[in-house]
Amino acid sequence: MTKGTAHGRPHLFVMIPRVARGFLLLLLFSTFAGAAAMEDAVRDLAARISARLAPEEAAHVTLHNLSSLSDVEAARVQAMIDRALRRDLRNATPLEIVLTISENLKGFLLVAEIRRANERAVEMVPYHPDPARAPAPSVLTMEKKLLWEQAAPILDLAVPADQMLVLDTTGVARYERRAGKWERADFVRASGTTARDPRGRLETNGDSLKVELPGETCRGTWAPALALQCEAGGIFSAGRNTIEMADSPPFFSHAQIGGEHVFAEPDGRIHVYDAERKPAGAFDDWGSDFAPISSTCTDAAGIVATGPAGRESNDSIALYHLVNRTPVRASDPVEFPGPVTALWPATNGALAVVRNLSTGRYEAYSLTLDCGR
Repeated sequence: MTKGTAHGRPHLFVMIPRVARGFLLLLLFSTFAGAAAMEDAVRDLAARISARLAPEEAAHVTLHNLSSLSDVEAARVQAMIDRALRRDLRNATPLEIVLTISENLKGFLLVAEIRRANERAVEMVPYHPDPARAPAPSVLTMEKKLLWEQAAPILDLAVPADQMLVLDTTGVARYERRAGKWERADFVRASGTTARDPRGRLETNGDSLKVELPGETCRGTWAPALALQCEAGGIFSAGRNTIEMADSPPFFSHAQIGGEHVFAEPDGRIHVYDAERKPAGAFDDWGSDFAPISSTCTDAAGIVATGPAGRESNDSIALYHLVNRTPVRASDPVEFPGPVTALWPATNGALAVVRNLSTGRYEAYSLTLDCGR
C-alpha cells in the first residue's frame, strides 16, 4: 500500500490480488479524516480513475450502494462519475470499474475497483454528505395529460386550432379530429441529418410552420395543407444533440427566468448566467432536459426539469424556482412510465415526450400548472 497526493489531499492507492478484496473492506473506514463534500469527492475519484486508464480504454462503471444513500442520490454519484470518465473513442476497449458507496459513523466512502485481467487496483475517497435542504412546500400542482402515442420516436407535437401536428423521425404528420378521434390527414417527409439521439422542434405562427431538425431547417405551411421546403443549417448541430447559437455556448436545454439564463451544457452540468451572460453558478441536480413553464393563474414562472435518471429508468418531472441561483423545488414530482426523451415549452405549460419502458412506444404529454389546489 502506498501513499500519494491528488488535488492537494492525501489518498491511498492499493494494488491487491483477487483474494484480498474481503480484507480490504475492513481497512477502508480509517480514511475519513479530511473527508470532502460529495461533488469534490466524485471529481477527485474520477481524476484518479482517469489517470489509470490507457489511451484506448473506456470506463464501464457498475454501482454497488452499501450505504444509506437513497437510490436517487446513489444514481447521481454514478452519473457524475460516468460524465467525468466519458470518452469519445472508436473501437474502445471497455475497462470494468466497480464503484462501491460505503458508510460508517464518520461518513461515506467512494471506492473504485479497477478490474483488469491480471490485476486489481483500488482508489478510495471519503466524503461527508452535503447538508440536507428541506424541500420547499408544494404550492403548485403540476398535471399531466396524455395527448398522443405511437411507435416512431416523437420529437415534438403542437395542437394549433382544432388540429394536431406531430414531428417524428420520419417527418411531420397533420391530424384532424373526426368522430372524437385523431385521424391522419396529411404527411410530409423531413428527415434531417442522422443523429444518435435525433431532436426536433415545431413552431407555428398562424398557418405558417417552421421545423428545426439536426442540420436542417424547413419552412412552409400546415393549413390548409402541409407544405415544407427544407435547406441545410438551423440551430441543431448535425450529428450531435446540441443547440448552437451565435450568442450562447453549445447547449442541450435553455430557460430564461427573469434576467438569468440557465443552460444544460455538454460538460454534464447546469450553468447559470446573469443578464450580461456572465457565469453566475452551476449545479448537477438535473438531467439535460428542462424547459421554462408559466401559467395564466400565477406570475411565478419557473422551470420544469427531469432528475438525473438513466436512459432505462422511469423519469419524473418537477417544477423549480431559482433562489439565489440555486434550484428549489416548488411542486411534487410527476412520475412517468419511462425516460423523458424531449421536453419543450408550450402555450400555458410544457410538452414532455416519454419512451414507455413497458410498451416501447413514445407518448406525448401536456404539462400544466394547477394553482387551485
